[in-house]
Amino acid sequence: MTQTYTQVFGGTNIYPSDVSYLAFDLSTFDVILAWPTETNAPNALATYVAARIMNVNCIGSSRKVFLPDATQASVGECSLFNNTGTITFSIVNNAGSVVCNVAPGTLWQVYMTSNSTPGGMWSSYQFGSTVSQANAGALAGAGLKAIANTLNQAIQITSLSTNYTLGVNDRATLINWTGSTGTINLTAAATLGSDWFCYIRNSGTSSITLDPNGTELINNALTLTMTIGQSLMIICDGSNFYTVANGGGSAAAFDYTSINVGGTGDYTLTGAQLNRISYNLTGVLTGNRNIIVPATVQQYWITNSTTGSFTLTVKTSAGTGIAVAANQAEILYCDGTNVVVGQTPTTISYPVSIANGGTGATSASAARASLGSTSVGDAVFTATSAANAQIAIGAGTVGAQVFVATTQLAAQTAIGSPSKAFSVAMGIGILS
Repeated sequence: MTQTYTQVFGGTNIYPSDVSYLAFDLSTFDVILAWPTETNAPNALATYVAARIMNVNCIGSSRKVFLPDATQASVGECSLFNNTGTITFSIVNNAGSVVCNVAPGTLWQVYMTSNSTPGGMWSSYQFGSTVSQANAGALAGAGLKAIANTLNQAIQITSLSTNYTLGVNDRATLINWTGSTGTINLTAAATLGSDWFCYIRNSGTSSITLDPNGTELINNALTLTMTIGQSLMIICDGSNFYTVANGGGSAAAFDYTSINVGGTGDYTLTGAQLNRISYNLTGVLTGNRNIIVPATVQQYWITNSTTGSFTLTVKTSAGTGIAVAANQAEILYCDGTNVVVGQTPTTISYPVSIANGGTGATSASAARASLGSTSVGDAVFTATSAANAQIAIGAGTVGAQVFVATTQLAAQTAIGSPSKAFSVAMGIGILS
């Protein structure tokens, strides 16, 4: 509420009873202030009433003075805080957010500019003869927080599981997606500004889509798909959007896992089983088994090491899939809807021609004939023993003995020839 405490006739603000001066120690416990009204006397929660001027002897570390509930007074209420102690203390609103930090020997005045919530909105400025300094609590904005007298980086995390539109107030925040398929829309780039940015992580169970406003682009495309586990920083230049550090995701690295999928019915990959590449599926199948994978772009190298005379099919919950035979391996991938084969099966036309390294035949005898085998050659190729091979080439008894002779003399004897005659027959010259 705003400007509600007014006189019936005058129409001006009615302020709480005015307490001009208050002094207190700030040591072991924080101090909670209350407005000096009949219903807000100090009690177990409020330790002091708020005065116009307050001397605070702060001798305790990290102490706070809590301002009263802003909804119980009109805008314009103000107090002057003088730190007469030796340690800095913080003035915080009713919700605990820092309004300003009061160093030893300094004076700060705070005044209320909005009373729509218990915390309200407060402004502050420094009094006194010391050099004025910027107040971290007053300067803190998106992506920043006040810690003592300094500004520090801070990232607020917002978890989402339903469609959402990123706006000005999402600057410097982390959007953590925890749902299934969804869309994160982007407010117009001109509205967000040329230096707006935020972080997004897909911690959900399916891909999500980043969709800029109208014809605006993200990475020079109309939309951007984020796979499971992927994270990025999205930046606006006032006209379009760009991302950096598109880390993680389904295809980030090759990985292997072995899973016992024994049983029947649907087996859904979850948790650490997701976002792997090579899967060795083991176990005893007691019925036809469906391995359910997310409806997001991903590749799957599947080895079916299961036992049992049942089919093993890799598919999405609502889409189609591919059956992988027992003791076989397949390279598959999900196109975002269905699981399909990721490699082209090798096909061979028979018979293979001689020009392509084959024989052009479909039987052994035809193959030998294609390669120029005569009836004699064919008989030698098909002979079941050395004797039969010798007979195939026309060797009689003498020929067979020559073939099996183990010495030159034995061969000479087999053909009934003395040594000199054999040498001549063999074309070997003998000098007399």
